Amino acid sequence: MTLSLQSTTVNWRESYTFCQWSLVMARKSRSGVNKSAAIRSYKAANPTASPKEIADALKKEGTITSAQFVSTVLSNARKKDAKVGKRGRQAGRPVVTDLQQLIQVKKFVDKMGGLAAARSAVDALAQILG
Repeated sequence: MTLSLQSTTVNWRESYTFCQWSLVMARKSRSGVNKSAAIRSYKAANPTASPKEIADALKKEGTITSAQFVSTVLSNARKKDAKVGKRGRQAGRPVVTDLQQLIQVKKFVDKMGGLAAARSAVDALAQILG
């Protein structure tokens, strides 16, 4: 439900305008399937159909649409289905959760002579491996 302002000129010589507010109600929905749903269902049944083919097929069924509208509906459907990625920095190193792996890492660090030496050895190995 919206309000609309209608302006009417009363006398063209004096250029008076008469404004009247009127209440505009929303249209009732039409019965049946809407165009977007018809496009999506046809695309599901015919996945290789182009937008022009879909528009022509729906026109034969009685739903008049343009190929551009079909393309827009399919593009919006792909955007909604797209997986939203996590923002932020990716983890640099994997987290060690196994106790046995943690014990082995501790032995390796002790054998190398400290954390800094072990880290530089691992970094050198990463450069060699690629």
